[in-house]
Amino acid sequence: MDTRRNFIKKSAILCAALSLPLPAGGQAAHRELKTRNPKRGLVVCYSQSGFTRRYGKLISCILREKGLMADLADIRSFDTKRLTDYDLILIGSPVFYYDIPSNVSDWLAATPKITGTPVAAFVSFGGPEGNQHNALCHTLRLLTDKEGIAVGMEAFRSVPAYPTPTWDSANQRSGEHLPNEATYEQVRRFTSQILAQISRGEAIRYEAELALREFLRMLPLVWLNKKAISKHMVDGSKCIACGTCVKMCPVAAIHPEKQFVDRDKCLACFGCLNNCPANAVIMEYRGKHLYGFPEYLRRKKLNILEPAEFRNCSL
Repeated sequence: MDTRRNFIKKSAILCAALSLPLPAGGQAAHRELKTRNPKRGLVVCYSQSGFTRRYGKLISCILREKGLMADLADIRSFDTKRLTDYDLILIGSPVFYYDIPSNVSDWLAATPKITGTPVAAFVSFGGPEGNQHNALCHTLRLLTDKEGIAVGMEAFRSVPAYPTPTWDSANQRSGEHLPNEATYEQVRRFTSQILAQISRGEAIRYEAELALREFLRMLPLVWLNKKAISKHMVDGSKCIACGTCVKMCPVAAIHPEKQFVDRDKCLACFGCLNNCPANAVIMEYRGKHLYGFPEYLRRKKLNILEPAEFRNCSL
C-alpha cells in the first residue's frame, strides 16, 4: 500500500500536469542597509516539532556571544508591530507541502515596513526533496516587499517529523542522526556569514528555481491530505487538559475540552499530534492509526543532540 506521502505526490503530480509554468522568482531591490553594526537582533520562529526553534535559539545565543541583544520569539504570539524595534531580523520556519506554511506567509504579509533592516531566512526540513530553496526565497520576498534587505538564507536538515503509520521510510532512517554537530556548525557559519554580510553593507541575490516542486506547491496539497485523514479528534479519556495542542495549533482549530477539531480550519501541520504529551490526539490516515513524533523517538530510542552553547545560554 502506498505511503501517505506517495499518495499525495501521485495526486499532486497528476494535477500538476494541467498547471501553467511559474516565473522563476525574484531578488531583492537595491536599498541601503540602515546599519552595518546591528545592536538588537530578533529571531522569530514557527516551530512544530522543536527543530526550527532549536536552530533559532542557537542563532540567538551566537548573536549574544557576539555582543548583540538578541530575542527569540514564537511567530504565533509575537506582535508584528514590534519588528520595527530591531535592526536585524531572522525568520525561521519548517517546510510544509513544498513551501513555508500559510500561517507564516500570512504573518509576514501583515508586517509593517522595515525599511533598510537586514533580514535573513532559515528553514528546517526533513528530506532533500522538500523545495526548501524556494521556501527560503518566498520568505525573503515577503520580507523585502516590506523594504527589508536580504542578507542570508539557509536550510538545516533534521530527522523527519512528518507522521506516517510506520515511521520507517528510507528518508526517515537516513535522517535519524540529525541534527548532529555538523548541522550546528552549519548554523554557526550561517550566523557569522550574516553578520559579515551586514558589516560589508551588502545584500544577497536570490532567485527561485523553476521545478516540478513549484508546480506541486500550487496545488491544494493541504486539502488532499485532509481528505485522506479519516479521523482527527481528541480522546477525552487520555487528555490531561495541559493546553499544549491549543498552544501549538497555528489556526485555533483544536478544542480539547469539546474533543473536537475544526477540520475546515486545520492546516494538517500535525502540531497537535506531534506535541501532545498524553497521546490524546487521535488521527487516522486512510484507515491507519498515526502516532506522534515523541512516541516515534521513544520507540526508536532516539535522543536529539543539543548544541554546546545551550549549556550557558538561556532564552
